[in-house]
Amino acid sequence: MPSPSRALRAAATTTRTISDSLTLPRTTFPARASAADLARYRQRCADDLYAWQRVHRPSLSASSSSQHANDDFVLHDGPPYANGAVHVGHALNKILKDLILRSQLQRGRRVQYRPGWDCHGLPIELKALQRPAAEACGAEEEEKKAGSMQDAPGEEADAARNVSASLTAAEVRRRARALATETIQRQMESFRSWGVMGEWGRPYKTMDREFEIEQLGVFREMVRKGLVSRHHRPVYWSPSSRTALAEAELEYDDRHECTAAFVKMPLVTLPKVLQRDGMTSSNVSALIWTTTPWTLPANKAIAVKDEIEYTVVKLSDEYLVIAKDRLEHIASILPPESPSMQTVAETVTGTELEGGACFNVFQGTESPIVCGDFVTATSGTGLVHIAPGHGMEDYQLCQKAGIGPVLAPVDDEGKLTAEAFPGMPSLLAGLDAQTEGVRKCLEILGNQVLTKHQFTHKNPIDWRTKQPVITRATAQWFADVSAIQAKAKEALNDVSFTPESGKTRLSSFLSGRSQWCISRQRAWGVPIPALYHKETGKACVSDESIEHIMQVFKQRGTDAWFEDGEDDLWLHSGLEKGKWVRGRDTMDVWFDSGTTWTTLSERKDKPLSDVYVEGTDQHRGWFQSSLLTHTSVGGETAVAPYGALITHGFILDADGKKMSKSLGNVIAPEQVVDGTLLPPIKARKQRGKNKDESVNDKPKYDSMGPDVLRLWVASSDYTSDVAMAVPVLQEVQQALQKYRVTFKWLLGCLADCDPVASKQNATDLTFADQAVLYRLSHTSAAVYAAYESYEFHRGIKLVNNFFNNDLSAFYFEICKDGMYTGDMATRRRTQYVLATILDETMKWLGPVAPHLVEEAWEYFPQQLRSDQGSPLQQTWEKPTTQTSEDMEVALGEFHSLSAAVKLAQEEARRAGDLKNGLNCKVYIYGSQIPQRIRDWEVSGQLAAMLVVSQAELGSESPTTSSAWKYEQGVVLNDAKDTVDPQYHVAVLPPQEEKCPRCWRSTAPDTETPCPRCQHVLEERGRNVSV
Repeated sequence: MPSPSRALRAAATTTRTISDSLTLPRTTFPARASAADLARYRQRCADDLYAWQRVHRPSLSASSSSQHANDDFVLHDGPPYANGAVHVGHALNKILKDLILRSQLQRGRRVQYRPGWDCHGLPIELKALQRPAAEACGAEEEEKKAGSMQDAPGEEADAARNVSASLTAAEVRRRARALATETIQRQMESFRSWGVMGEWGRPYKTMDREFEIEQLGVFREMVRKGLVSRHHRPVYWSPSSRTALAEAELEYDDRHECTAAFVKMPLVTLPKVLQRDGMTSSNVSALIWTTTPWTLPANKAIAVKDEIEYTVVKLSDEYLVIAKDRLEHIASILPPESPSMQTVAETVTGTELEGGACFNVFQGTESPIVCGDFVTATSGTGLVHIAPGHGMEDYQLCQKAGIGPVLAPVDDEGKLTAEAFPGMPSLLAGLDAQTEGVRKCLEILGNQVLTKHQFTHKNPIDWRTKQPVITRATAQWFADVSAIQAKAKEALNDVSFTPESGKTRLSSFLSGRSQWCISRQRAWGVPIPALYHKETGKACVSDESIEHIMQVFKQRGTDAWFEDGEDDLWLHSGLEKGKWVRGRDTMDVWFDSGTTWTTLSERKDKPLSDVYVEGTDQHRGWFQSSLLTHTSVGGETAVAPYGALITHGFILDADGKKMSKSLGNVIAPEQVVDGTLLPPIKARKQRGKNKDESVNDKPKYDSMGPDVLRLWVASSDYTSDVAMAVPVLQEVQQALQKYRVTFKWLLGCLADCDPVASKQNATDLTFADQAVLYRLSHTSAAVYAAYESYEFHRGIKLVNNFFNNDLSAFYFEICKDGMYTGDMATRRRTQYVLATILDETMKWLGPVAPHLVEEAWEYFPQQLRSDQGSPLQQTWEKPTTQTSEDMEVALGEFHSLSAAVKLAQEEARRAGDLKNGLNCKVYIYGSQIPQRIRDWEVSGQLAAMLVVSQAELGSESPTTSSAWKYEQGVVLNDAKDTVDPQYHVAVLPPQEEKCPRCWRSTAPDTETPCPRCQHVLEERGRNVSV
C-alpha cells in the first residue's frame, strides 16, 4: 500500500472532509420561477425584445438603398373575433405565429407583427344582445358569462328575436362596441401572458374609424370597377338571426329531419307527345319530389333533363309522368292499398316534354316545363320543382329561360307571407315556413300529394344560433367574383403553401364561387354607403356619393349613419334634397377582415405580408376574402397580399372530437399553464407533524408557466388536427422539465468556468467530447433547417432526442465523474464542451421556451456572458456540418459495446450481485474487437466511457476465478451477414476497493483515496482557490 503524500497528511489535519474537495455544480437557478419572476422574464423576452429589434435590426435590404426596400419579415395577423374568452385554439394560432416570428428574428431579420381584432358581425351582436339578462344577474355574473368557455346558441337566437326588436340600431351598436372593447382587453392579456411579442400598444381593430374608412375605400374602388351591384336573388338566409349569411358562416347538420313529399303538379298544357291515349289537361300530372314543401307556393317551373328517358303511367284514373329509372322506387313508396301503376307511354325524352306547363294552385299561374342540366334520375322522380326565389340553381335556370319574376313569399323571420297564397292569404300568412307552413301547404294541396314521409339529410345551419338556414331571394349587394376569379387564381402561383394541399383547397373554393353577397341585415357593422330614392327605390352608389359619405364618416364616425337625423346630411350636392334615404345594410364581416391588408405598408417587389397563418377553415374565409378584395382593387398584375399561407388544424379533445365552444369541450389555456389539467403533486409529510397536521386538503399543481403551453404547440404537427389530452401534456411537461434541470446542471458546472483557460484545454478532447460536439453540430443543423421550414415539431423531436440520448444517456453520464472529482485540466476541457452545449441549446429553445432561456441567461456566470446580449437577441448563423463516416462508425461501435455492458450489468443487478454500475470491472475479449476500442483502452478512456471502475481487453475468456460473472455477446451494427457476436464482454467484480472520494473501485483500501484522487488533492493543495 503506497504511503499518503504530504498533501494528504496536511489535509488530514484540517477540518476539511474529502467531500469538500469535490467540485459539485453550484447555482442559485431555482426549481421553478416565481410568478413575479415570470412576469419580469415575459417583459424582457417579449415586449422588450420586440421593441429592441425594431430599433437595432436593419430595416433595409443590404442589396438596395431604396427607402421602399423594406426587408422586415411581416406576419399579418388574422383577426380573432372579440366575442368571448380565449381557448387552446387561440393558443395554437398565436403561439405558432410567435414561433415563426422568433425563428426569423434568430436569423437576423427585423420582424413586424401587429395584432388585430375582428369587431363587427353577428357573433358579437348576438352576444351583446344577451346583456340585459346578464345585467340582471349582477356584474359578477355578467363577467362570468362574458368569459364563458361555452357558447349558448339557444340564448343567442332568443336574444336576436326578443331583444333587438325593442332596441334602436344605435343602441345595439353601443352595446356591441362596449362588448368588443372589453373582450379585446381580456384576450390581449391572455395572448401577452403566453409570451407572444408584437405591437400590442397599437393593434388594429375593424371597428376603429380609421380602419372603417380604409375598408370603405376598397368598397368604393370595387364599385368604380363595376364589381359591386345590387340584385334580387337567392341567398342563404338565417331566420333565427334575420340576416343573409355567407358560405363561410354556415355549418351543416347531418341529421336534419324534414317532411318530404311526392306531389302531383297538374299539366294544364300538354306537350304534343302526350296528346294521345286519353290524356287530357285534366288528368295528367308531372310527379315531383321535394324536401321543402313550403317552397311550392313559389314554384315557377318544372325541370327535366333532355337525355333522361321518361315514361307515363296510369294510376287509377290519372296519368303521371315519371323518369323510367325511378318507377321501381315510386312503386315501393305507394300505400299498400294503392292500385298498381300501368305503363301507358314507354319512352318519352325530356326534350319532348318541353313546351308543356303545370299549374301552381297557390298562385293560379302556369309553370312551364324546361330542361335543366342539374336534373338527375338517381333520386326523386327525375322531374324537379323549380322555385327561383329559393334556390340558386333554380334562379339561374329561370334567368336563362326568361322566367320571372322571382317570388320568395317568406319574411325575415322565416314566416310565409300573404304572397304565398294571394287567393286566400290568411291560410298561410304568418306561419313558420319550415314547420307549420309545410303542414298547411300539403293540406291545401290535398289529393295532389301522392305520399309524404319523414326524411333525414344534410342541411345548412347558422354557425352562431345552430338553427336551420333557408335559401331566400332578397335584395342584396353582391361582389362579382366571376370577373376576378381567373386573376385571383393566377395570383396563387406565386404563393407558397404549408401544407401544399392548401393551394388545391383554396383554388377549389375560388372556382366554386361566382357571386359574393357582401350585405347583411344587422346593425353592428360597417354601413354600405348606399342611398335609395324614396319613390323609385333606385340605389345611388356613385363615386361622388360614396366620397361625400366617407367625408362625413371621417368627422362623425359610422355610428352617425344609424342615428336619428336628416338624411339630407348624407347627400352630395348633385342629389335632390328630401328625395333620398339611407340604407340600413351593413357589410359582411368577411369583407371587414378581408380588407385588413390595408393596415400594411407597400413593399417594392414583395407582397404586403410574408405570411398569413390561420386554421384550415380560412381557405373559404379570410384567405379567400383577402385575396378577392386585394385582387379587385389591384393593378393588371395578379398579386396576392401574402407570400405564403400556413394553415393549422383544429384542436381535438381526449376522445378525438373537435373542440368547440358550442359543445362545451373547450379547454382554457390557463389550465395548461397552471398545471391543473394534470394530476396534483403528491403532498409530502413534514417532519415533526402527524399525518392529520401535515396534509393540506387543497391540491397543489406543478405550474411550469407559459413555456409548457408554447412547447405543446411547438411539439405538435399543426398541419393536421392537434390533440390536447393529459398524456400529451404530461410528455410535454416532462420535456420542459428535462430542459430546465439540464440548464440548471450546466449553469452549476460552469459557475467557475474560465473561458480562456477552458478553450486552451480544448486541444486535447476525448472521444466522448468529440462525439457529443459532433452530435451537437449535426442536431443544430437539423433543428435550424426544421425551424426554417416552420416544422417546429420535427425540430423539437430532434431537441428531445439530443437532451435524452446524447446528453443524459451518453455524455453527462460519462463526464460527471471528471467534473466532480477530476483534475483541473479535465474540468477545463469538459467546461469548454459544456459551455458550447449550453450556448447552442439555448438557441434551439429560444423561440419555443423564451421565458426559460431568459431566466437561464439571468443566472449565467458573468464571465460567460456574451457582448451580444441575451441569447434571444443574438443571430443564429446557419450551422455548417459534414457527416464524418469515421465518427458515425465509431459511435456505432461504442453504442454496441455500451449496450452489451448494460445488459450484463442488468443481469448482475437482478441477481443481487451489483448495486451500482460504477463498481464493476468490464473485461472485453475476442479476436474481432474493433481497433478503436483497443485505442480507447490504451489511452485510458474506456473505463470512463463505460462508466465503470476498470476496463480491460483480452483475446480469450477471463480465466481468473471471480465471485460472479455475467457475459454478453456484441454484434456490430454493420454486421449484416451474421448474427454471431464479433466479440464478448464480461462484467466482473472490481479488483480494488471503493474510493472514498470518487466512489470508483480503484483505491487500495476504503480509507485511502485512489491514485487519481490523490493527484487531484495534491493539485488542490497547490491551488487551494480552486
